[in-house]
Order: sequence, then structure tokens, then C-alpha cells
Amino acid sequence: MDARARAQDLYRIALDDAAWKPEALTEDRGWSGTEFAEALQLLGRLGLFVPSPDTRNGWTALAPDTALRNLLLEEEKHTGALLGAVQQTRSALAQVVADFQPVHARELSSVQMEVVTGAANVSAALEDASQRVENEVLSLHPGRALPAEMVEAGLERDRLALDRGVRIRTIHLGSAAAVPHMAAYLRRLGGAGAQVRTAHTLPLRLIVVDRSLAIVPAPQLADGGIAAVVLRSETLVDVFRGIFEHCWAGASVLPETAGGGDLGDGADEDGAEWRPTGRHRELVRMLAGGLTDEAMARKLGISERTVRRLVSELTERLGADSRFQAGVSAVRLGWLDD
Repeated sequence: MDARARAQDLYRIALDDAAWKPEALTEDRGWSGTEFAEALQLLGRLGLFVPSPDTRNGWTALAPDTALRNLLLEEEKHTGALLGAVQQTRSALAQVVADFQPVHARELSSVQMEVVTGAANVSAALEDASQRVENEVLSLHPGRALPAEMVEAGLERDRLALDRGVRIRTIHLGSAAAVPHMAAYLRRLGGAGAQVRTAHTLPLRLIVVDRSLAIVPAPQLADGGIAAVVLRSETLVDVFRGIFEHCWAGASVLPETAGGGDLGDGADEDGAEWRPTGRHRELVRMLAGGLTDEAMARKLGISERTVRRLVSELTERLGADSRFQAGVSAVRLGWLDD
């Protein structure tokens, strides 16, 4: 029996008895947890099953015409909202062109932008920026932990800047901060006077020097080499400062000790009720957004194998048989309400 046939069978049973029990059903039909989850997911996607807090099984079966009408109403609502948004965007674009194009043209004439290619040239640009800084350095560091020799070189540059009275604020991925040599480096950096925080995800690699310079990645070169864009424009630098401040507000202060399991930080050692952490919520958001394991691994700075393990542990914590069920359970528990 394929998934479609199982979905038809499940739908028929739900129409006959609204109080059907998943355990009894799977035992009676001989379905595995995955097969049951596939049938449930198909019915939910078609609108024939809707979540219901009033039933023990958590679902209510709708008539096909009711489900179809709901789907069409939802589609009409989205279409109407899209058309309204298009009209607003069209009006806004006309206003932008009429009022701000002259201002933009004048601003472009003052923007200084340099594309630096090759690892050696990028390192030279970073060294030059560290020598020029007078007041403050802000930085975001997504991706996996850097090699120990690279972070040691960076620590020496940062110490020299701190000794000159420069304020340093930096955010690293929590997964990178859990790597032993990175954990030691960040503790030493914090001990030298820098402010260090961690986050589950970061939007881009970024360095802002004072209020006059920003360094961001450029698209990778055809030969696989790295490149960076060096911007010297107060207006554009302020934009990147805003991105940093947004990330800073949601980041966590670096703990005294780093490390531990990927999901263990949400468990209570005394046996109290387990609660989700920020990483759990981030993982659920990514699952709900349809991200692949590869994309989630890249955003979290971990391997695809670790992502698959995290998802497996998450579904187990929620007592779910599939990613879909885990997402539904997380939403019911209010994990994404914050």
C-alpha cells in the first residue's frame, strides 16, 4: 500500500470515528511510524486534516468541499495581499525615483569601494584596517572555527588595538565557540578587554572599523580564491553598523566555559521539565522554511551529519515520528511565538 492509499484509509477511518487513536490504528493496520506520518502529512497538506485541540488525536477531518473551499480562500487571501503589496511597491518605486534618485547620484560620487582579491591581499587589507582603527571595531564571524594559527594571529592584532584604547565587540557562532581552541581564544580575547558574544546564526562575515570603513565578503572567484569588498562611505558603513547592532542585541554573552552537547543546553540536570533553547527554535524555523540539511549546516556552522543528528534528537524529544510532526508539535508548544 502506497502513501496515497494509506492516506485514503486514514481519512475513511477519521470520518467514521472522530476519536480514532493513532496507536490502535498503526497496530491494526501494521503501519510503521513513518508510514503513518506520511499519510498524516498528505492529509494535512490537502487541508483534509486540520489541527484540533479538542480531540485526543489532535486532528479533525473535513469534508473535501470544505477543505477545497478553505484552500481557495487561503489562496485568494495570499493573492490579494500580493497584489496589494505589488501596488504599494510600484507607488513606492515611483516615489523613490522622483525624490531620491538625485540624492543617490550625488552620494554615489562620494562612495569609495575597492574589491580585494586573493587571500594575501585580503589579509593585508585587514592588517591595514587594524592599524588605522582609532575608536571601535565591530565584527561578525559566521562559519566554522578557523585554524588555531589564524586565530592566534588575529588575537595579537586585537591585543595591540585594545592596548591603544580601541573598543572591540565581536560575535561568533556558538558552534564555533564550542571548539576547544576557539573557546580558549575567545576567553583570552575577553580577558584582554574585548566584548564577546555568540549567536546560533549570523547573516554574513563583517568587520566595521570606526564609522568610516567596512569589509564584507565578495563573491568567490572563479578559481576558488577569496575576495572582499572594502567600503569607505559613512552612509553604507552605518547600514552595516545597524546589521551588527541587530545581531548584538540577540546574541548571548560568552559563557565562562564553552562546549557540551548540541542539544544538552536545554535540559535540566535535576530532572525538571526540558525546555527548548534558542538553537532548537532556530532549527525549527529552518525546518519550517524548507531549508535543506546543507543550508542548515551552513547557517549553523556545523556539518550536515550533525544537523541530521540534531533533527533526530529534536524529533525524539518531541515524541514525533517525522520532521513534519516535530514541526507541528513545536508550533503547538509555542516555540516560535517569541
